[in-house]
Amino acid sequence: MESITKEDLTSIAPDARAAAALETKAEAVAVGKAAMDVPRTFVLAIMAGIQIGLGALFMTYVKADHTLGFAAASVLGGLCFSLGLICVIVAGSELFTGNCLMVMGAGSKKVAWSGVLKNWVVVWVGNLVGSLVLVGVVFGCGLMGTKAGDNTIGAQMVTIAAGKINLDAGQIFFRAILCNLLVCLAVWMGFAGKSVVDKIFTTLFPVMAFVAMGFEHCVANMFFLPMGVIASGAGFGDQTLAWAGAFYNIGIATVGNAVGGVVFVGLIYWFAYRRRGESA
Repeated sequence: MESITKEDLTSIAPDARAAAALETKAEAVAVGKAAMDVPRTFVLAIMAGIQIGLGALFMTYVKADHTLGFAAASVLGGLCFSLGLICVIVAGSELFTGNCLMVMGAGSKKVAWSGVLKNWVVVWVGNLVGSLVLVGVVFGCGLMGTKAGDNTIGAQMVTIAAGKINLDAGQIFFRAILCNLLVCLAVWMGFAGKSVVDKIFTTLFPVMAFVAMGFEHCVANMFFLPMGVIASGAGFGDQTLAWAGAFYNIGIATVGNAVGGVVFVGLIYWFAYRRRGESA
């Protein structure tokens, strides 16, 4: 029986990259990210924080309408949240959770591990700055008092943040693993696309799934949790939230997201599809 080559796989699906070609694409992306200078990386990370926060804000509007059923609110909220990752992928921003796939470049020795870690630190901080900038803008424009169905946006911000802050450490960690497994799958599958529509479509379902199931995304929480703390301090909702709880969640979610993206997507697909003979 004749073996199937990469060329055969590509010819089967000419409008998309075959799975074996995605690892090569991921390595090339990692090289480009590691080579980018710090100011540019930081600015693009700020943009990603703002974009993910806008998706989170869009989702909050939907979740604030309590006349929607549980399933409808969860799925529709996830669809609205997809705005953030779509903007990151199509517009070209730097997102910590997606950049976990840079381990593929490091695994094949195309990128130094020090370069990967440097990128992660700069991008994580930039994502936080962007998220907090958006929190300030949202607070300043008075959206928290807007009515959505039978609820205010401010009250829903408190509800969302409280639900995340009140999770125990183990729940945050394992939900974060599952979250970035899905996010990195969205990014990985996006490498297969050759058009904007391809990239949008491969983003939608993984993001909708992690939002609907209540998983923890550290960058989204950089918006959700500070926004909830500020909303509770402004008198919205019926709970008082503290900054310590917000950053406790974000810290644990960051570690869980790293495990989910690096181990369950990056290293597994690198091992399966790396070019033999170039890597140990």
